[in-house]
Amino acid sequence: MRPASRATILILATLTIPFALFLWWTEADLRPRLERELEASLERQARLVQTSIKDQAFSDSLADAYGEASGSRITFIDRAGVVIGDSEVGLDRLPLVENHATRPEVAAALSGSVGTAIRPSETVSLRLLYVALPDPRGVLRVSAPLARADALVTRSRQWVLAGGLVTLLLMALLGRRLAGFWSRPVTRIQDTLAALGRGEAGRRAAFEGGGALASIGRSVDEAATRIEERTAGLSREAADLTGMFNELQDGVAQVDREGVIVRANSAFESWIGRSNLTGERIRSLFRDPANLAAVRAALAGDAATNESTHGSRTLLLSAHPDSRGALVVLRDLTLTRRLEGVRRDFVANVSHELKTPLTNVLGFAEAIYENDEVPEGPRGFANRIVVNSRRMQALVDDLLDLSRIESGAWTPEPMTLDLAAVARDVWTTFDRRPEETGVDLALEVPVDLKVQADPNALRQILRNLLDNALRYGPPGTSVTVSAAPEKGGVRIVVADAGSGIPTDHLERVFERFYRVDAARSREAGGTGLGLSIVKHLVAAHGGDIGIESEVGEGTRVWFLLPADNSA
Repeated sequence: MRPASRATILILATLTIPFALFLWWTEADLRPRLERELEASLERQARLVQTSIKDQAFSDSLADAYGEASGSRITFIDRAGVVIGDSEVGLDRLPLVENHATRPEVAAALSGSVGTAIRPSETVSLRLLYVALPDPRGVLRVSAPLARADALVTRSRQWVLAGGLVTLLLMALLGRRLAGFWSRPVTRIQDTLAALGRGEAGRRAAFEGGGALASIGRSVDEAATRIEERTAGLSREAADLTGMFNELQDGVAQVDREGVIVRANSAFESWIGRSNLTGERIRSLFRDPANLAAVRAALAGDAATNESTHGSRTLLLSAHPDSRGALVVLRDLTLTRRLEGVRRDFVANVSHELKTPLTNVLGFAEAIYENDEVPEGPRGFANRIVVNSRRMQALVDDLLDLSRIESGAWTPEPMTLDLAAVARDVWTTFDRRPEETGVDLALEVPVDLKVQADPNALRQILRNLLDNALRYGPPGTSVTVSAAPEKGGVRIVVADAGSGIPTDHLERVFERFYRVDAARSREAGGTGLGLSIVKHLVAAHGGDIGIESEVGEGTRVWFLLPADNSA
């Protein structure tokens, strides 16, 4: 409903209420007042007639004379209630009139008071107002029909209704014009807001002058201007983002919760080999079940990745949950993997080529150092050559091991192993270092706990971890090796009471050549490859590895290996 119509209805409803109250007043107040005035008039007439007849006897002719003179009905009733005379009843009919002693007004007059009553007359068939006065001769009663009062009330009601209808009609016309005048600004504001809601940012209410509505209209226009500017800015940003999205070298696609592609950039379409992928189901685009599994995991709320080979190309699929469903990223790792292969080959070849010269240098340096005939100065130089040659030899050995593992030339040959026995055996290979440093080995491994692992790999894992614990553990402390079943495997923990590792270094400790304290690591003879080798050996067994440490609280390295289920 338009505001003008609502305002008109409100005005009419407001005016109708007083008119209805006035009509009610004509019935509730005007009629009783007219009846009281008629009653007083009839009482005056009755007293005037009573004074006029004095001692004359009641008679029908006397009633007719005074009734004609006064214009009212005059009735004379004796003390027994018998009608002696009535100006409206002929003399021949008087005997037929019933006794009036029980009539209310007559009974009141016979008892000595003025009696009044309103009722239909059985004699003349009219609704009459009766006033009866007590008289020594009986009762003098004057009556008059209420038709005049009824007519006056009806006429008043008609005039009120007519005036009310005319007033309502005039007020409706005037109210409609006024409501239209008042509602036009509101309508303009409503239309402007509706246009803004539809995206028509250029719409304005364009108010001039003063007043509250004009102020509101100008505020709406200012808001519309800000919305238009913001919309234009967002459109530019969306265009820029779309351009950047399409220029990404990685293929990116957004997938809703039903697995339907919402949008995809050109790189993603190039990988798939099709264009206009919006609306396509992701499961129809990938043949590799592992890729589909990664997407399903992201739709379920878990990030997942999968690396796959397609001919000579290597593809990395990353799927991450987002607000619409999942974000799928395709990255070409072909060149990266090729460069990694070249690097591995280069490291392996260089390490292999360095092995023989280092062996020769180490052999000659040891011969010079162990010859007592060589002067002390050259022997000191030879000792330094021995120490550094051994360090380089350890580095070459680690590089060869790492290259061999990464290249896939080595695969584990698992067998059932007693973890506690292997840990004790590895601990004995550290010569006299435990006694010199005062560091003990504490085993917390269940007696019957076995693991499935390559024996050489497990020894190398434990040797690297125990070597680090020995190197950085304070004198008089213990290195703890504990193990417990977990998720179908065995969780093994190597813990020390050393100085710990700062939190910002924990994510990088498994990188090759990464050292938390490079100077101390070199002094202790570390190559920076131990943890990297451990990580690759654990991964080759299908396990996982992690590290927990706090500065001053020590370090805990844990890894998972398959459990022995032969029992």
